[in-house]
Amino acid sequence: MKRPLAYLAFMVFALHAARSHAQAPPPLPTIGPSPLLFVQFMGGPGLRTTFYQGRPTGIAFAAPVVVGLRPGYYYRLRLSHLPGHPGVSIYPTLEVYGSLSLPPKQNAKSYPAPVLITQADIESVLAGNFVCKAIYLEHPDRALPVSTPSSQPIELSLPAGGDLLAEARDRGRPMLVLRMGGRELLPDEELVRSTVPGTILFPDEKVLRPAVAPPAMPWVCRPWHDPRLGPKPPEEECLHDGGDGRNRAGFNATGQLAGVEPEDTVAEYTDSRGRRHVTPSNRLCLCVPRFGALRCETPLSRYSGVEGVGDARSVRHQRYFDVLTPPLQARNAEQLKGTRGRERPTMNQAIAATLGVTHYEFIESMDLRLGPIALLGTKAAQTLSEVERVKLVKQMQFARQLSGKENVQATGSVTVTSVTGRIATGARIVQAEVETRDLTVCCNEVPCLPDKPLVLIKCADRQSAQLGDVVTFTLKYSNHGGQPIADVAVVDSLTTRLEYIPGSAQADRPAVFTTQANEAGSVLLRWEITGRLMPGTSGVVRFQARIR
Repeated sequence: MKRPLAYLAFMVFALHAARSHAQAPPPLPTIGPSPLLFVQFMGGPGLRTTFYQGRPTGIAFAAPVVVGLRPGYYYRLRLSHLPGHPGVSIYPTLEVYGSLSLPPKQNAKSYPAPVLITQADIESVLAGNFVCKAIYLEHPDRALPVSTPSSQPIELSLPAGGDLLAEARDRGRPMLVLRMGGRELLPDEELVRSTVPGTILFPDEKVLRPAVAPPAMPWVCRPWHDPRLGPKPPEEECLHDGGDGRNRAGFNATGQLAGVEPEDTVAEYTDSRGRRHVTPSNRLCLCVPRFGALRCETPLSRYSGVEGVGDARSVRHQRYFDVLTPPLQARNAEQLKGTRGRERPTMNQAIAATLGVTHYEFIESMDLRLGPIALLGTKAAQTLSEVERVKLVKQMQFARQLSGKENVQATGSVTVTSVTGRIATGARIVQAEVETRDLTVCCNEVPCLPDKPLVLIKCADRQSAQLGDVVTFTLKYSNHGGQPIADVAVVDSLTTRLEYIPGSAQADRPAVFTTQANEAGSVLLRWEITGRLMPGTSGVVRFQARIR
């Protein structure tokens, strides 16, 4: 009985294998792999980083080095040639969670996520402690008002036992986590088995082959979004500036401009009837991603030792506590825990006074080369259609004829609503036929063109920048109405990551320029234009700011 059963089992297995080979291969995924996250490893002089991609011998690079990593994988590295510790190596673990979402024509390699290995990290790991760092992409609304180079990101220390990923989500979007500590590994055995080939793009490579294994990191649940509109676009990569935020700017009870929040750009003016108005500008988007780091150090919490001679033994236990105090600069910039979310406060109180003015100067008019922006704010008559232009010319000619002193020589017949007249102006006789729908001027009244809002346009000299770059902003205000306006003032409140360069303010008209500190750690710029702005005319102000 055993032989027929074995033969039957073999036939079933062969039939199943034949069917599996005959089936079509599984379809390709509709969504491709995530873009690479470029990471820059930095450290002290002589530090070398070794990467393993399924080979017994890794590829070593001297720091600093930039490599591209696939999100969703774990990476085991080797840090050797440590400053002050020759012959000693550290084997950190890197977890990559996401990548950048950049506008078109932007290279992700230009904005690498910095991983800085300091001397304090090396000494702490060699002393037996466990060091963990979370690198996150900073949200513009949660940015700290400090300047930092790309080679040394902002690093905040958290107490032992803190949740780094939760803190990173409050400040932006987590990108990767670095863990250092523990025992040493054998490069020929464990490092080769713990790496997945096809996940690292080295500096001298331009093409990365597919990974030999799927991502190993678990899926992270994302918040629900509208099924039709889809998820919201990422906001951490771009620095928004201009426009008017949630709390609309307006005038308070004393007639002063209030409600101008950081990153708002508005203009106030007085129309021909003496009424005050506020108009916002357009909104700009600068691609300037900035990374931050959160550091958590877990020291050796307990150890036991045996002391004694012969059979007399004693065991002593000691517990070591370490309190990490954040730097004073970070403590001053830290906000309340109740406002750590991305929701802005529902109430904002502005103080309109001259006590906070830090700079006051009178800018004479100067000739500014505008370039293509000079084409904006042209006469509204150029937007009329051909039919409207013919009617406008006909109405102007008829109104000019009625404004003169002539004697009517003869009157023709009237058909329905049309009027035919013959007017003698000296030696010349003019005959015209006009319908009532073409008669727009009555009783020799001068037409009064309506007031239109002041148009404010803001632009920058670039779409993307690096940390420390200087960006030139240009604001053009134009009177598109038919009446002159007065008391024009352009107000621009800079965001946390914009640092105004003193002395860079310019204007093509005489203006009074003042600066005042705002609540974002930057300044509020204000140009008060002298004189009236006639219909169809415009003015320009300009300034420079450094990216923090």
